[in-house]
Amino acid sequence: MTTKTVFYSIAGRSRMVAEGAAAALDAPLFGLTDRFTAHPAGWKRAARRAVRGFDLGVLNTPGVSFDRGDRLVLVLPYWNGAVVPAVSGFVRSVELTGVTVFLVITRRLSGGDELISQLEDDIVRQGGTIGGAFSLRTLWRTSQHLRSLGSRVGQRIGQEVQGAPFSLQELLEDAIEDEGEARARYLQLIEMTPDRRLRATFSSLAAGKVAHAQELQQLHRAYAGIVYEPHREAIASLKPEQALVYSALLQGLSVAVEAERKAFMGYQAIAARYPSQPDVVRHMLALSRSDLRHFRDVKGKYNVLSRHRSTH
Repeated sequence: MTTKTVFYSIAGRSRMVAEGAAAALDAPLFGLTDRFTAHPAGWKRAARRAVRGFDLGVLNTPGVSFDRGDRLVLVLPYWNGAVVPAVSGFVRSVELTGVTVFLVITRRLSGGDELISQLEDDIVRQGGTIGGAFSLRTLWRTSQHLRSLGSRVGQRIGQEVQGAPFSLQELLEDAIEDEGEARARYLQLIEMTPDRRLRATFSSLAAGKVAHAQELQQLHRAYAGIVYEPHREAIASLKPEQALVYSALLQGLSVAVEAERKAFMGYQAIAARYPSQPDVVRHMLALSRSDLRHFRDVKGKYNVLSRHRSTH
């Protein structure tokens, strides 16, 4: 697990901040270059031309690749709301699955939120996770002060716990698999009881799992560009001796209760992890509320049947 610092700079301010961050993190430093970075005197005009033509130029980043668990510190300037084409092109060209990305925006006075949001979206779509975003005011700052600012940012990043996070796409794939597995369990529960009301409840819950899986598939396709094909091993078929056996029904219900609890808490965690993705937050919170209702329904059935068994 390593940390790498990548920067884009025309006037040199972002480069100095990146140098400070890289030194504090003891991380290798890489520069993104295009045909405008060689002409710092005209950086305002160069920025307008780069944005107007979305000129990616030549990304001079030899040796920059990432493995799961790595961290990327990306330092770039804020151009009054405009995207930095070289940076956007870099993010969209590298594999970031399992990589935690820290954004460091250098600005003259204020602003940068819209640029951060756009880059966060690109990073998530590449499989990365946002570790944090820093916005630094650079107007009238000396070279020494800029490097000091970068060093302080690097120290804060260094204090973050380093891990190997799953990408949003991988989390959605796991959720699709879980919803399919839950549906199969409810279909098994239908076979375990002759009670028509219980069978209707389990049938409704199974249908809800199908709807959840479809919603997750749509979200996965929006971020990964493909429809996910579940491949987890199917639940073993119900054994003949389990059919219409009260103890087997209770055991199956207890598994369903735990699965629903895990599901609604998992959706809440995904929503909290990707606040920059409003579609993800909206879908995850809706799924969490639905699975919370399922959890309460199934737990209620389990409690009633458990009490019924203990009195007979």
